[in-house]
This record gives sequence, structure tokens and C-alpha cells, in this order.
Amino acid sequence: MDEFGELNDDGTEGDEADRQFWQLTNSLVSPHYNECLVCFLVRAVPLLDPAGFAMTCLFRETNAPRATSLGSRLQQLGIYGDAQLLQEGVVANSSIWEVQRCPDCGIPLGAPDCLGVRKGSTQPCDLWVWRRSAYLKRYEDWLERGF
Repeated sequence: MDEFGELNDDGTEGDEADRQFWQLTNSLVSPHYNECLVCFLVRAVPLLDPAGFAMTCLFRETNAPRATSLGSRLQQLGIYGDAQLLQEGVVANSSIWEVQRCPDCGIPLGAPDCLGVRKGSTQPCDLWVWRRSAYLKRYEDWLERGF
């Protein structure tokens, strides 16, 4: 049988390695219930295309189908692909954890379990902060302390 439970052309069952491959692939490319976009992308790093929003689109179709302007919102933030979102779009919420990033590409090397978001949300969970929001917060803190 193949990954869909059918017999192969020669009438034999498919290879166990093929079955395990498809199980692993499906677990990587299927967003978990209430998982945020960023945690999903961190989990799917081996499958990310360096340019383009293939995994972001998959997330949107699966978890947030009404977020039709997600791509344009990310582009307004200067984000033009899945990998770039992880490299430059978000920072770890330092009050919860410290992220370790790949020294060559800047992509996070894993993350704790997602803290969850409401169904249909494209916002990051509390593990992450949009980089722009983090910079604005730092600027506001700096202004409050004075020059």
C-alpha cells in the first residue's frame, strides 16, 4: 500500500520507510491546533523555501482562511518570504526565553512549545514579538528614561 492506503502497482505493500517519511512530512506541514504562524514556521524550517510564502500560505489556508491580506501585511513590514519572516520579522520575547539562532542564516534553532493563539489568528504567540513592535517598545522606553 502507498501513503494513501492503496496497493503499489505490483500488488505489494509500500515500504515502511515511505510510510514513516509521509507521517513525518505530514506532521511538519500541518499546523497544530491553535499554533501560531511563527512556531509553525520554526517547526517547518527544513521545508522552507528561501524566497516565497509557501508555508505561510499553507498556514493561512489551514488555520486562518479569512486572513486574505496576510501576504501584503508582511510585505509592508519588509518581509518577502517564510525564511525572512523568521530571520528579520520576529524576535523572541526575552521575558519568557532566549532564542538561539543559526549563526550563518539567523533562523531560530527551535523553540519551546507554542503558547497558542485563537483560531484564525496570524499573530505570533507570546514567545515572539514582531521586530517592529520590539523596536518601538525599546524606543518608547528610551524616551521615558530621557536622553
